[in-house]
Amino acid sequence: MISCGAIVRSRWPFFRSLLIWFLAVLTATSLPGCSLGVMMGKMLFGDPKLKCQFRAATDVDLTKGEKSILLACSAPHSVLSKTPSIQIDILDRMSRTLEIRGVKVVSADDVAAWFDDHGEWGDFSELAERFDADYVMNISIDEFSLEVPDSRDLQQGKMAGKVQVLDCSGSGEPVTAFERNFSLQFPDYPVPKENRSEQLFAEGFLDRTSLTLAQFLYDHRASETVH
Repeated sequence: MISCGAIVRSRWPFFRSLLIWFLAVLTATSLPGCSLGVMMGKMLFGDPKLKCQFRAATDVDLTKGEKSILLACSAPHSVLSKTPSIQIDILDRMSRTLEIRGVKVVSADDVAAWFDDHGEWGDFSELAERFDADYVMNISIDEFSLEVPDSRDLQQGKMAGKVQVLDCSGSGEPVTAFERNFSLQFPDYPVPKENRSEQLFAEGFLDRTSLTLAQFLYDHRASETVH
């Protein structure tokens, strides 16, 4: 008759492997930052597609191309005085990203021309009617910086604000369909300017922030999430 101790000893390699695997998963998911956790999750469960926050809130899938969206961006003078092109830079990048995903976006060039003629965004319902848009997404930037206070040799990107999507498809006044605050920072710690020119750093941070904002509107793989 085989004893319990013999059974345990014979299966110990299996239990030890299982224990090591469990500790690895626990460690990966508890470390600061989620890149390692995402990698571990991808190894175990594949690369799942995440429902975007807009679709989760409205049950509307913009990638089907049935509904159109117009993008607007506003920023205070304190931001525009240092980065005067930030509005059009973000709108251009977001438009390209969304169009690749099949989202029907009103031309950023046409919207920019309208803004130049009017000098301000004004009534978004008028803007939506002008371009026959079902939704208007306004990115309201409260803070944007690429510099580190009290240091001329370091750089770090920061941007904070709010996104609001208005449903303009009805006959009445537009209603808020989706609204979120956002706060982005990259990298986690400041880096020396000698590692990358200020222009290249600014371009990279704008690409990163624009992708993050665009991902509010379309489903994407876990590996595509910007951290």
